[in-house]
Amino acid sequence: MRFGNRVNYWIVEGDDFDISRGAAQAVTMDLNENRTLKFDPERSALILIDMQNYFCSPLLGRPEGALKLVPAITSAIQSSRELGMQIIWVNWGHRPDTANLPPSLLYGWQRNGRPGIGDPLPDNLGLTLIKDSWSAALVEELEALREESDYWVDKYRISGFPGTSLDAILQANGIKTLFFGGVNTDQCVMDTIHDAAFIGYDNILLMDCTATTSPAHVLEGSLHNMRSKAFTAVSDSLKTAAASRV
Repeated sequence: MRFGNRVNYWIVEGDDFDISRGAAQAVTMDLNENRTLKFDPERSALILIDMQNYFCSPLLGRPEGALKLVPAITSAIQSSRELGMQIIWVNWGHRPDTANLPPSLLYGWQRNGRPGIGDPLPDNLGLTLIKDSWSAALVEELEALREESDYWVDKYRISGFPGTSLDAILQANGIKTLFFGGVNTDQCVMDTIHDAAFIGYDNILLMDCTATTSPAHVLEGSLHNMRSKAFTAVSDSLKTAAASRV
């Protein structure tokens, strides 16, 4: 069955999804739940969210779950590059004066006793999530994987879309399909996926490339709410798809 119009469409046959829109260089990968996905790598991007010191570093007492994602994210990056996909890093990176932030966000960030956005972190670790600060920087384990051709998007909300250049970058590159990794699954990743779905992008959540510090029932509910907005897969499926192109 075909969904869409003559140029922007999916073809769905049971558990097999073709979202390549007729691309000659399309590849097929396995999805979770015994599904398959045919997509166009040249019109796809891997979006990595908030793999920053503030959320991941043990210097701030963060649990090790985020850094445990590094091998899977590394594999996803390598596979994406082999397929010719774009890599986009989306991270908090605020103005020093936080002038573009609403009171609700500033209050919500500080209400649990943690340093507010722009406030000093303990142990002389700099200001909280200010652009070019230590806390806003990519974790060292992933920094070496960045390339000049990658895009870096500073974000100012839980989602990576409001007030940023993300949508403009995707449109300028003709990108329709987005693969997601990063933290936290039920917060910044989920909200970015929701916004992406609302404005018409295809979404794939790479489960082994995401993590959260939230309780299990919160994650379960978030995954349920994302079911109609994103497919789910793992990094090895992307690796196998890349190998099929060799």
